[in-house]
Amino acid sequence: MANRGRVLESEAGRRAHVRQRRLRDVWRRYAQYLAAPPETLVEWNDAKSGARGWLALNSLRGGAAGGGTRMRPGLERDEVVYLAKIMELKFAFSGPPIGGAKSGICFDPSDPRKEEVLGRWFTAINPFLRSVYGTAGDLNVDEGKEVLPICGRLGLAHPQEGALRGHYRLQGEPLARRLRAMTTGIEQKTGRSFSPSGWDGSVSDLVTGYGVAAAAKRLLALQGRSVEGVRVLLEGFGCVGGGAAHFLAEAGARIVGIVDVQNGLVSPEGLDAEGVAELLARRSRNELPVTSREQGQRDRAAFREVPADLFVTAAASGTLTADALDQMEAQGVRAIVCGSNLPFASVSPEDTALQADADTRFAIVADFIANLGAAHAFAFQMARDDAASVSEFFGSVAATVEGALDEAAERAGSPEHRLLAAALDMALERIAEE
Repeated sequence: MANRGRVLESEAGRRAHVRQRRLRDVWRRYAQYLAAPPETLVEWNDAKSGARGWLALNSLRGGAAGGGTRMRPGLERDEVVYLAKIMELKFAFSGPPIGGAKSGICFDPSDPRKEEVLGRWFTAINPFLRSVYGTAGDLNVDEGKEVLPICGRLGLAHPQEGALRGHYRLQGEPLARRLRAMTTGIEQKTGRSFSPSGWDGSVSDLVTGYGVAAAAKRLLALQGRSVEGVRVLLEGFGCVGGGAAHFLAEAGARIVGIVDVQNGLVSPEGLDAEGVAELLARRSRNELPVTSREQGQRDRAAFREVPADLFVTAAASGTLTADALDQMEAQGVRAIVCGSNLPFASVSPEDTALQADADTRFAIVADFIANLGAAHAFAFQMARDDAASVSEFFGSVAATVEGALDEAAERAGSPEHRLLAAALDMALERIAEE
């Protein structure tokens, strides 16, 4: 028996060594994946406004590609390409098994010409939207208020029409039936019964934030911690950040700090579900409501100095710098849930040094797992002719996020470190197989 025990122990050690070697190598493989050019890249210049836009289709795996449309000043082509690649990794978990894409416009979303610019952009990429590309809202672009109406004016029944045509090969009445279900399902209101503390947006409004909260709760459970009383710092208060705060607070977490692009709010004792609901009720244009601009600026400066357990990104890309990570670690943060795409700062898209270092210091839930809510909701609805119910949407998102995180923790050998490397290993493996 003693010899058998030593053999088993030796085999376990060998497997652990192979696992760690594979996880160290994943950063090289990931950098190669990021450095490869996308299959299709469209560049657009708007003569009337000076806006620039890019559509990146990383691949047409499965006959189609999908990814939302974002708008911000300073957006560059490389960011759009990188986000298309992240979408491809996301589809490896969320489904359907299609390629990743992204459309992005370098333009100020507060400009009154925003809707005109979006209209001309969607007109320019209309051939892709009709045949192989499915889009949705993203940073500073609203799915229900902007994407759906503009696509409707272009004769598209739904922004996902191209993905349904390309991947499912649907035409005629079968396509029309599926598209009707897409709109009915994704845009239905959740109702107060689902969200008792007072936020009853549509499925598309809430589902990504819900997935981020589900990722945070699952990570804490894997670490043997309860969400009750966990101190959370939150970056971003739009649909994703607001939704994550809402569902985490309802589960018992305390939101001790929130920042957006302009202001901050620090609450050392922590906001509960009622406090978060009150903020959401006063929110305007996805901006954090503050008592005064001066107080908002002071709280924003003090944001990373608040002791916390968990950090959630839900804002623009590139906000996690080396200094920010050092500050958070000093304040007790042990876990980071990436609710935003491309959260780590880098000198180039294929620069993975900061991510690799952070992965050894924090438990990190990858963006393509934590942020998969909307992608999975679309995938879930795409496969059926009838509109899914609210509980079906959210239940499936939670199960998908939890299953992916469980597998990543098992592959990493621990829910404390190297979760990001393990998730990347899983995603790259899956897209290589299909």
